[in-house]
Amino acid sequence: MNIWEAIKKNDIKYLKQIKTLSQNELIKEKENKPILHFAIENKVSKQIIQILISKGAKPNSKDNLGRNSLHIACLNINISIEIIEYLIQKGVDINSKTNQNQTALHFVCENLNPSFEIIKYLIENGIDINAKTRYSNLTVLHIACENPNISFEIIKYLIQKGVDINSKTKGNETALHIACQNQNPSFEIIKYLIENGIDINEKTNKTSETALHFACLNPNISFPIIKYLISKGIDINAKTKYSDSNALHIICQNENPSFKITKYLIQKGININSKTNNINDSALHIICRNKNPSFKIVEYLIEKGIDINAKTNKTNETALHIACQNPNPNSSLKIIKYLISKGIDINAKTNKTNETALHFACSNPKFSFQIIDLLIENGVDINAKTNQNKTVLHTACEIQNPSFKLIKYLIEKGVDINAKTNQNKTVLHIICENENPSFEIIKYLIEKGVDINTQTNYQNQSVLHIACQNQNTNSYFKIIKYLIEKGIDINAKTIENQTALHISCKNQNPSLEIIKLLIEKGIDINVKTSWGNQTALYIACKNQNLKIEIIKYLISKGVDINTESEYNNQTALSISIHYKRKDLIELLLMNDANILNLSKNRITNRFIEIFLKIYSINQDMNNLLNSNENFSDLTIQSNDEFKFNIHKLILLTRFDKNETILQKFIDICFQKTKEDIQIILNFLYTGFIYFPQIYQQLNQKVNINFLQIKNEQKEKEIKLIEFLNEIGIDSKWIEIKKGRKGIIKDLSKLYEENETKDFTIIISNEKQIKVHKLILFLRSELYKGMFLSVQDSSNKVHDYSRKTFETIQQLIYFLYFDKFEKKEIPKEIKEEFKDLKDYYQLNENSIIDLLLKF
Repeated sequence: MNIWEAIKKNDIKYLKQIKTLSQNELIKEKENKPILHFAIENKVSKQIIQILISKGAKPNSKDNLGRNSLHIACLNINISIEIIEYLIQKGVDINSKTNQNQTALHFVCENLNPSFEIIKYLIENGIDINAKTRYSNLTVLHIACENPNISFEIIKYLIQKGVDINSKTKGNETALHIACQNQNPSFEIIKYLIENGIDINEKTNKTSETALHFACLNPNISFPIIKYLISKGIDINAKTKYSDSNALHIICQNENPSFKITKYLIQKGININSKTNNINDSALHIICRNKNPSFKIVEYLIEKGIDINAKTNKTNETALHIACQNPNPNSSLKIIKYLISKGIDINAKTNKTNETALHFACSNPKFSFQIIDLLIENGVDINAKTNQNKTVLHTACEIQNPSFKLIKYLIEKGVDINAKTNQNKTVLHIICENENPSFEIIKYLIEKGVDINTQTNYQNQSVLHIACQNQNTNSYFKIIKYLIEKGIDINAKTIENQTALHISCKNQNPSLEIIKLLIEKGIDINVKTSWGNQTALYIACKNQNLKIEIIKYLISKGVDINTESEYNNQTALSISIHYKRKDLIELLLMNDANILNLSKNRITNRFIEIFLKIYSINQDMNNLLNSNENFSDLTIQSNDEFKFNIHKLILLTRFDKNETILQKFIDICFQKTKEDIQIILNFLYTGFIYFPQIYQQLNQKVNINFLQIKNEQKEKEIKLIEFLNEIGIDSKWIEIKKGRKGIIKDLSKLYEENETKDFTIIISNEKQIKVHKLILFLRSELYKGMFLSVQDSSNKVHDYSRKTFETIQQLIYFLYFDKFEKKEIPKEIKEEFKDLKDYYQLNENSIIDLLLKF
């Protein structure tokens, strides 16, 4: 057992055995809690407090909040007066303040069981009765008046002992304001405050609210308190600062509006037709908006002459509009019936949306058939349209969970089923836009003759397009199938020439079942959009949520895999590279995606190396190469621009891990011509793909002179060294025997050693120029050289790569894949580089400028 456990168990015997408390025992380290705080919080006896102090515990030790043991004791419910007395006797600072300037008196007045005895003892022993908290300026009187468990005797005693009765908080609230907000408001306390001179008409400094405003908003307020405040001269027509609300407005917005108080306010002369200045609400508007609307209050307001047809100033809503929106239709029904009987304009329309009360009733998630029927029976225009040309049927279809019963009722009552909005939407469009579609409603609308092929006038969307873009694809499959069965034009196109297939492939919750259905029912799989010439396959490859099964299905159904978009000649392959979709890249390559156009859209022609660098191929090779047929289309042409299926090369790079597949490849190569084998070996060797087994077996047939190839390689390496020497880079960094990979490694080393400083190099004209912290190189065949861009004192850029590169984009993408994707680009230019690389919109000058920032 340790001391903390002993305190919890009130183990007096253990505590007495301790000679002196150590430093570790004085403070509970993790919480930085002094031992007396811990003991008091655990409701120990006075005897344990005495023992701890005798062993070295300090009553004035403070915690992180600046509280001493007296503060903690006064916070503790049911603390004994004996402990308070003992702490004070032992020298605890009675006027010590916390970090928030709270005294022990603040805490005892805040206590859920405030002790009059302790309060009296603290005051008698000299505690500062008028101390205020740091930020809110609260005195003990403010805190006491806020406490629902405070006694009248405590308030009376504080005032008798000289607490400042008119002291104000930071918000300019007096104790009267606070007492009127109390959860358990006391007539006796409020009366005593007023009798002792508190300013009854004091207003808060932000909202200009009086105690009457607060009292009328309090759901637990009593009628006698309101009556007393008014009898003592409180300004009954005082208005709040921002909304111009008087006490009548506020009592009508009380969650428990009192008819008795409302009636009394009116009898005492409050302005019944006063309106708020923010939305021009009258008391009638407010009571009709209340979640617990009172029929008696509505009836009394109208009897006393309130303007029944008054309208709000922003939306032009009458009390009828508001009552029809109320989430408590059971209470509102009687009110609506009464409003109509008293002559309210049943066909009044709002000024912004042109909605009638029926529109509001039909859009209410808790709509009432009785209210709707009441409105229709009393002559509301059932085919009235909003400023967007929406009928009540459109409105009923827009709610989150549209009611089949309501829609059927409205159609039976004669609402126009084929009415169209300003966007040419029918109710069928609206219902298909709903997140929670009802097949029953859609079926009913079609059976009742809604035009199934209407297209919107802005996007040219049919209901099929809309259904296909909904992310609730599980629910919409049945709907889409039904629409097709009922003759909807499956090949209808939007204004951007998108079909339902394009839209389904763009869906963030794409459905293979829906896509299969569309294709099986004859949708044109190769339609291209008017903006960008994009097929459904291209759009599908852009969708990060799309599963590969959908791409496989599209390919199996004959989608054009190599269609180029108008924008940068993008294809499904290039966009898959852009989004780093390894699975899609492999699939597209295995289905003969054309890589020759990658250079058109600025994808480096060293794609293979980059691909292998970024994506590790972890698939089982036997699954990909389970028959000779997988190699049968390996086409090698006897010229400089030989073509081949890239996915075979990807597999080649993993041959060293699969001897069976390696031998299979060799066997297939033996079936090729001698010329083809020579090209294959040349390609493998110059590409640094080393498979001794391939060279040994195949070279028996073709007898390639690898020494000649090495010499050619060496000549290229020498040219590179000469180039490096020319610009001042010592060739000692380069070891020829390492080949291209060695050069790259050493150049990397050169960069690493110089990355934190600038260094000067001399070129042939002996002009000094500064290389700015970065040597970039490209993983290309050796003869393609190295890129190095330097900047002289006049900021002129010298590009030594012009003769060896066709475009700078190859370098850019090497940098992107090798640096950006590894998050090695400096933070200060990462965002700039990201913006530049989007959609490959890059130009030489901007990239050079960017690279020089390294």
